[in-house]
Amino acid sequence: MSSRVNRLVAVGVSILVIVSSKGVFSGPAAPFDCASEVNGNTTTEEALKNALLCGTGYNTHQRPVKNQQDRVAMYIGADVMNVELIHNSFAKLEITVEISMQWYDAYLHWNKKAQNNIQTLSVSEKDIWTPILSAKSLSKSPVQKVDHCYQVKCHLSSDGEVMYSMLCTFTVDCLDNSLHWAFETKDCPLRIFTPEYDINQLSLFHFQRRLSYSVAGVLPYKITSFQMAIVNNSVSPEFRMDIVVERMVGPHLVVFFILILILMTLNLMITWFRIDTTVRAVTSITSLALHAIYTVILYWYANTKMHPASCLANILLGSLIITIILIGVLVYSMNITKQSSMGVPHALQKCYQSVTKIAILKAFLKLGYLNINDQLIKPSKKSSSAGFSNHVDHIESTSKDTAIIEQTEDSEEGDVDPTKLKWNVLIQPFDRIIFCGIAIAYALMLLVLFLA
Repeated sequence: MSSRVNRLVAVGVSILVIVSSKGVFSGPAAPFDCASEVNGNTTTEEALKNALLCGTGYNTHQRPVKNQQDRVAMYIGADVMNVELIHNSFAKLEITVEISMQWYDAYLHWNKKAQNNIQTLSVSEKDIWTPILSAKSLSKSPVQKVDHCYQVKCHLSSDGEVMYSMLCTFTVDCLDNSLHWAFETKDCPLRIFTPEYDINQLSLFHFQRRLSYSVAGVLPYKITSFQMAIVNNSVSPEFRMDIVVERMVGPHLVVFFILILILMTLNLMITWFRIDTTVRAVTSITSLALHAIYTVILYWYANTKMHPASCLANILLGSLIITIILIGVLVYSMNITKQSSMGVPHALQKCYQSVTKIAILKAFLKLGYLNINDQLIKPSKKSSSAGFSNHVDHIESTSKDTAIIEQTEDSEEGDVDPTKLKWNVLIQPFDRIIFCGIAIAYALMLLVLFLA
């Protein structure tokens, strides 16, 4: 078995050697040396290069046109090969693109039949005229010269067509465009232009076959849009690429988002518990503690791990402020209920009289609290033998409160006396108003999150 494997490996190596010797894996052509003499051992391709490039007055710095009034028509296209996020930068990407260009050189053509049917020649980019290109991202971005490209390939056809390609890596400044909170989307424009030529000297056109972009995932980002455009203005012709890359950050943020929804629901439920019950106090304190802890965690996560989480942290901070307001209402209510001699503030009396007379809101304001067991009511300091009496007293007190509410609804405005109402009855319509305010605030915050 091992001998068969060794034979297969030997055959594979021999095939690679044979293929590479034929030039399939050959690298870029070396510059042609015109100083070397053409002798009998010179190949037909070398003789053709010598006839085209040596002794003809060919100038690599002059546009390849017969008349200087003519323009060089250049076709250009690009494929994005790789996208990488620059370390410690949320606004810069390193993009590797394969640039392909095609133009006609009026001086580099030959008769195929006279040159042993040679159709194409592989030449060095230093042997022929090539445009000087520069790249720029945003208006404030620095100009990058296209002189650090690699894997340069240049081929000549017998009719003078030049096919030129190279791999270039550019640092691109991007703009954040978060269409959805669970995605990190970046718009990365890249402009490739010729600073030494204008529209009267060189015109750019794009390859039709290069309009499509690869849909394969590019780590850590995926290209979701790749559009190209040619701008032939009087300053300098430009080849523009608008690259939109997107990274799915949802799996990291869904946990936080679900947690925020749970905390929001918890705050909405608080107002449906009676103000004098232990369950409201426990729920409010629990909500405050969870909000404070996870707000700190989420802000740390946004600053150190993932910048898009900052919008969720801001929502959680807003929910924390709402929780603090609910705690303030609870503490204020507890102080009033402890001071039995203290009357209801005059401002709240007037407000109570106003809101309870609005016909449209009356039905909603009369909604009762959630039914809870008596064990959740704050325990009395009296002995346990008086527990049943306390329960009866509570029922009677609740009945009196209900009777007062009904009397308030049926009475004229001048007969209402809110000072006779107990605080837990008077606060009920305000709890409903607080509930509506919290619901509206949460709706607005979520709307801003998804539309930002």
